[in-house]
Amino acid sequence: MNLRQLKIFLTVCQEGSMSKAAKKLYMTQPSISQTIGELEQELNIKLFERINKHLYLTYPGEILREYSKRIISLLEEAENTLLDISNLKTGKLRVGASTTIGTYLIPKILSEFRKKYENTSIFFNIDNTAVIEKQILENSIDIGIVEGPIHSQDIIIEPFIEDELYLVCSKGHRWALKKVIEPWEIEEEELIIREKGSGTREVFETIMSANNLKYHIKHVLNNTEAIKKAVELNMGVSVLSKLAVSEELKKGTLVKIEIEGIKFKRMFNIIYHKDKYFSPTFKAFMEYLKSGRR
Repeated sequence: MNLRQLKIFLTVCQEGSMSKAAKKLYMTQPSISQTIGELEQELNIKLFERINKHLYLTYPGEILREYSKRIISLLEEAENTLLDISNLKTGKLRVGASTTIGTYLIPKILSEFRKKYENTSIFFNIDNTAVIEKQILENSIDIGIVEGPIHSQDIIIEPFIEDELYLVCSKGHRWALKKVIEPWEIEEEELIIREKGSGTREVFETIMSANNLKYHIKHVLNNTEAIKKAVELNMGVSVLSKLAVSEELKKGTLVKIEIEGIKFKRMFNIIYHKDKYFSPTFKAFMEYLKSGRR
């Protein structure tokens, strides 16, 4: 059993078929099949079973998949560590951020960090908190900055900065002149809200539940900019990060509404796996985040 075999096996697992794995690895399908066959013969186990033209992992296959992930992950960490050692300003970092942070905060952070560590390769992706948490657990990213609650005990959570969600409406909405509403009033309004798995939505739902308030969802959108446009057109009201609506509040296209006795406060958090190796690049990025130079 060697690394080449494990990488091919893992690609077949990820793609769900020999042909797709062959295409991704720029190999022929017979070569993929031969490698899997050699691996099964060497280990004296069946890794896949084919049912109705679909590949399914056997129980031994599932075990080997998890070991393969860990082995390849350790190899990548070794490569990154050696790269960092050769030149402290050279390295690779994979950063994930939930939607609000990724759109309105992290680009500036990464831009400033790259000015100091200009030879560092940074791979960056944006998704909702649930997806970023999953990517940390799968070691697809090194570090995440998220706005929503984290549920895995295998993830370390460190506070970053405080945020607040604002209830906003259009300037033509009946609330715009009031500026302050009673909690029960939100129960009668149509909400435009983020999708399940979004940190913004989870914080909103948690605080509403804690205050025994009901709410009516009219539209679910996974794009903050689209939500803002819909609210501006008076299609409903929404609860969004103050980072996301600061420009619209200045222009007056959106109006912030206070709810008597209720605040939607939350903390943006830095997350990483409890077993994560702290490479020099990782340490430098953590120190930068905590330094307040943003």
